[in-house]
This record gives sequence, C-alpha cells and structure tokens, in this order.
Amino acid sequence: MRIFSSAISYQLSAISYQLSAISYQLSAISYQLSAISYQRLAISYQLSAISD
Repeated sequence: MRIFSSAISYQLSAISYQLSAISYQLSAISYQLSAISYQRLAISYQLSAISD
C-alpha cells in the first residue's frame, strides 16, 4: 500500500511540474508579445523621425 501511495505522490508531483512548465511557457509568450509591441513602437518612432 505504501508503494501505491508513493506512486500517486510521484504522479501528482509530475503533474505539478508540468503545470508550472506550462505557466512558464505562457509567461515567456507574454514577454515575447510585449517585446514585439516595444519593437513596433520603436519602429513607429523611427518612421516619424524620418518623416520629420
């Protein structure tokens, strides 16, 4: 019975690691999206400087 309960705890910890990996991926995606928005903002500033 103890082996069975330890197997369940290993599965639960594996699930929690997977969930934390997913959350890290989501935060990495959000950082990439904000970086893209900053790049677009910088490009628009450069274009307005050229047009001036």
